Amino acid sequence: MAIHSLLAQLDAEGAADEALGLLRDLIRFDTSNPPGEELECARFVAEALSAGGIDPQVLESAPGRGNVVARLAGGDDGPLLLNAHLDVVPAAADRWTHPPFAAELDGGYLWGRGAIDMKHMAAMAVTAMRLLARHGIRLRRDVVFAGVADEEAGCDLGSGWLVDEHPDRVCAEYALGEVGAFTLDIGGRRVYPVQVAEKGICWLRARATGPSGHGSIPREDNAVLRLATFLDRLGRTSLPQHPSESVTRFLREIAATQTGAARHVLPLLLQPLASPVVERLLPDPSTRRTFNAVLRNTATPTVLRAGAKTNVIPGVAEAELDGRIAVGSSAEELVAELRDLAGDAIELEVVRTHPPTESPVDTRLFGVLSAVVTEHDPGNERGHAVAVPSVIPGFTDASRWSTLGTTCYGFSPVVLDPQRDPPFAELFHADDERIPVDGFKAGFAMLLDVLLRWCADTD
Repeated sequence: MAIHSLLAQLDAEGAADEALGLLRDLIRFDTSNPPGEELECARFVAEALSAGGIDPQVLESAPGRGNVVARLAGGDDGPLLLNAHLDVVPAAADRWTHPPFAAELDGGYLWGRGAIDMKHMAAMAVTAMRLLARHGIRLRRDVVFAGVADEEAGCDLGSGWLVDEHPDRVCAEYALGEVGAFTLDIGGRRVYPVQVAEKGICWLRARATGPSGHGSIPREDNAVLRLATFLDRLGRTSLPQHPSESVTRFLREIAATQTGAARHVLPLLLQPLASPVVERLLPDPSTRRTFNAVLRNTATPTVLRAGAKTNVIPGVAEAELDGRIAVGSSAEELVAELRDLAGDAIELEVVRTHPPTESPVDTRLFGVLSAVVTEHDPGNERGHAVAVPSVIPGFTDASRWSTLGTTCYGFSPVVLDPQRDPPFAELFHADDERIPVDGFKAGFAMLLDVLLRWCADTD
């Protein structure tokens, strides 16, 4: 299979410039969540689709919270959904080199909140659909775009609302969204993770109680100390492993790209006794933390509450825990593991939960994604670039689309140069979020090639 011949005929390079301009426009909408307020951005996307001859619908899930859905009609094969969320995480402007919503071009990068997470996918998908419509490409299946609200706060007013209220508009055989198809350099080999599974969530509240009293008289049953003891124990403890089929495949396929000792050592991460030793040997802290997170249930303290006055011992101390459920595990299993650490002094309350998401790899579409990665990035002297089915510790809109029976892959391509560009993980939710202009355009060509191979009726 070779790069699709229609790419040159459609002037993909010119369309990439169009996509870049659209991305700049989208970044200038401050859709920080909270509060979100994606409606004006959704309307702008709808206007861009309408100008391309596509009939979109803007669906308001709550005041100011907007979703935009559009469809290019095709043949009877199962529809493909292209997904991007329009909300972004907040940005502290005083910590940025360029204003986070100015969409400035500098040093070969487009700077701005949402450049990587994930308005770039919205710009690529909308431009690709406009291109298909403009040239009258006959399709063997419908191509659907969903630009959604509220992903950064749990999806309730975006993909979750669409699934509950308008399933007919977004139901598809396959979906392409985040997180995947960005370049990683692992042991000198160029690798593109394509997400096939993601952990579930189990957000909890941990509460300690004790007698209140005067701060001048220390007490061993102080609620704050009880809570702090539990949190310290949690921070120093690795919960049991849950090496599911998806995680096992992810680690083994990463190992297969390596040479020398790494090829044989990485699979040892799947062995509970050897895993802690191997993790300590990994030179990159980001990689070490990621492997640890996907192998087991985790719970991270994120919010603390106790007391209102310096000289009063509070009777209650609380922490909110961001619990994540390993693929193959459950909320009940995570809570049981935490109860073993908490003992009788801590009350655990589940605030919100949904299960992990997992999609098959042995599909024709995954084969197309793999082929596109290899043919657009020939790799280097260490070998050709490869797509690897990956598992992420976070959650995405795939958690909601999958409830409709949709097979979801993280494929929102960005080509990164490991010699120049920051690693993807350091751009995601970070200060100075930015996307390399050349890497964005190369990613657009990848996505367009996938659409042509999977959807265009060229027989």
